[in-house]
Amino acid sequence: MGNLAHPVIAITRPQPHRIGLSLLRLFILSLCLGLTACANQPAEYTCSLEAIRLNWAEPEALKQTVATLSAAELMGRKTQTEGAAKARDYLHSQFQQLGLTPWGETFEVPFEYATLFSQETGSNMVALVPARQPTNRWRIVVAHYDHLGMSGSKIYHGADDNASGVAALLALAAHWQAQLNAAPDSLPNINLMFVATDAEEPGLFGSTALVEQLKQRMPEAQFELMLNLDMIGHPSRPYAIYLEGSRNFYQFPQFRPMLNANNRLCIKLSHPKPVGRSIQSTDWLRASDHYPFHKAKIPWLYFGVPTHPQYHTPEDTPDTLDYVFLAAVTESAFEILRLNGDFLKN
Repeated sequence: MGNLAHPVIAITRPQPHRIGLSLLRLFILSLCLGLTACANQPAEYTCSLEAIRLNWAEPEALKQTVATLSAAELMGRKTQTEGAAKARDYLHSQFQQLGLTPWGETFEVPFEYATLFSQETGSNMVALVPARQPTNRWRIVVAHYDHLGMSGSKIYHGADDNASGVAALLALAAHWQAQLNAAPDSLPNINLMFVATDAEEPGLFGSTALVEQLKQRMPEAQFELMLNLDMIGHPSRPYAIYLEGSRNFYQFPQFRPMLNANNRLCIKLSHPKPVGRSIQSTDWLRASDHYPFHKAKIPWLYFGVPTHPQYHTPEDTPDTLDYVFLAAVTESAFEILRLNGDFLKN
């Protein structure tokens, strides 16, 4: 996830009647949380590891992918480095093993971008799963594979940011393929695009280039959803994944219960506000690869956890992740991907 922070400067004085309403809401909520069965509160609000019930995602397989991408040999996967090239080689082999289709002659899709001082080159990795029957309907899964590289002898491994998202992306592609073969009627008739983006950390350049390429190469496509997976393996307190973008979907209250009905993952809407001594607030709309899609008016949802002590440090290593949690997020992401198209109208 890119480092996009903004100072909190707006201070408003609450009105007395609003304070009264807030206290009333807190009182009602406290009563609800104190009961063993509150009628209007779904099971997701248990927010604990013990509540998770995995169905198909495999924590050990996800752990192996994270360990491979965040290994020392990949040197932090910084754009335009040997480590990034090794990450692409790994992704190419995984896409091939899964039987995915390249977007063109190869899975690698290069792009150019400008910085303040020079013209640079990056490479997204793009794979497709065509629909059972020809259709213009598309859904896109995105997870950036680049990270910060090295500083001197220190490696910024980027296990949560964002080997975790790439691991989920590969698991989603594998499970979709398996379901397509075993129970095709359980899936909507849509085309899927799986994209591991490059150059997210320096400024969302891979996703920006991808949006432009989609406009040029697929002008007739109907993009129903972009699902962004960025930092999804390191839960904090509460034990929950955060979902941004839900307010864009007017039927979200209807399909939200489907996202965790089986695995009981705690899903919170919008990231928490900074507390304590923190004076920084992350702009979650602009913080990751969903933002270029937002600007292009393509519907999006974003799974992520709040920043944590290991974020953008050499300590973001595979041993700090919770792989049961990562597996549960992967399963809930799959439920999003297979939603009936009527739910995704916004």
